[in-house]
Amino acid sequence: MAKTFEDSKPKPAKAAKARAPISTPVDLPTVNLIQFTVNTAPPKGGGAKEPDKEKQAPAEPRKSHARSTEIPDAVLERFVKVGDHFYFPDGAEAFQHQGDRLTTRSENAVVIQGMVAVAQARSADGAVTVKGSDFFRKESWFAASLAGLKVEGYEPSEFERERLARAVARRAAPPNPDKEQDRPPEIGGEVAKRERAPGARPADSNLVTGRLVDHGVAHYRHNPKEDLSYFVRVETAEGDRDIWGVDLERAFRHSLSTPGIGDKVGVRAVGKDAVTVLAAERDEQGNEISRKSINTHRNQWIVERQEFLDQRAQLAATFRDSAITAGEGTRRHPELAGTYDVLELGEVVAQGQYTDKAQRQQWRDNLREHLARRIEYGQPMEPSPPLKTPARGAPEPQRAPDRDHLLTR
Repeated sequence: MAKTFEDSKPKPAKAAKARAPISTPVDLPTVNLIQFTVNTAPPKGGGAKEPDKEKQAPAEPRKSHARSTEIPDAVLERFVKVGDHFYFPDGAEAFQHQGDRLTTRSENAVVIQGMVAVAQARSADGAVTVKGSDFFRKESWFAASLAGLKVEGYEPSEFERERLARAVARRAAPPNPDKEQDRPPEIGGEVAKRERAPGARPADSNLVTGRLVDHGVAHYRHNPKEDLSYFVRVETAEGDRDIWGVDLERAFRHSLSTPGIGDKVGVRAVGKDAVTVLAAERDEQGNEISRKSINTHRNQWIVERQEFLDQRAQLAATFRDSAITAGEGTRRHPELAGTYDVLELGEVVAQGQYTDKAQRQQWRDNLREHLARRIEYGQPMEPSPPLKTPARGAPEPQRAPDRDHLLTR
């Protein structure tokens, strides 16, 4: 995945400053390219009678037919074509088509899919060559291979070949309307409301599960004009999901199960921090012209292996069951000792604050549920407090360095 910028031709400082967005590097991102051999064969149904048809057909319908055979309708429906350039409906440039090549400075999946569709329609031999950033070549290889094209310029890993095979199988499988009910909610959007059995846990954790495809620093939505952020790509049962958030980098750094590419993982938003950020204001061409401060929130994330989250779910179920005593729960799972201690301390606090028994029970139930969710969501578990008071004059115990918070399994 590209994390650097390059510009082969130096430009005068004044001109570069005028064209560069505010607070971004002057150098432009790598030019990404899909190249192919142009298909010059006449449309099907041509032959010797084609000249007679050409004489009889009006000029304008003839041009329209030529465009429709060159550019797929799906591409023309998604992008606005002006000459050799293709734009998003909001005016942002997507890619450019020049004869036997398609170029872009974006790594956006929608842009790549549009370029592949054009290459598929225009290629004479069903083969393409991809060049540019590592991320662009990898995603272009996947999209083009899924479309049935032979791809040169990128050597996929074994996991990527397996991912392609699974995607092909999903396309070949008949549609299942029941699976639409199990579609995971969109991160950052409204959580889909689901029917659930009485007493079942509410599906409010925003958990996305699947195989980890990629993650790292990139421009938001792979748009070179956006600020740098962090993304995680997960291959779910319904296809790939891109999840964006600055805190995802910390989530990987402090993950308790250290997931790697190809592992089954769970990605979950576990909280929000209030922040003030500088939001870009852009002109009609998409160029940044100024910035203004806005109050918003930043998601806190957890990224862990699926097997780790499954183990945590078992621990949470034990702790959540009020019929299981602290002694029995600790005997089954010694790592719950600290959490049971916190629950006991919370009950002591409740006794000092509430005289009503029902209020004390409600306090205890709410605290138990809060701690159980922390366990279930994969957050650090509570360490056990010291059993004995250190002797007077004894040295303080050494503590491990803490970057964000102390992590315990």
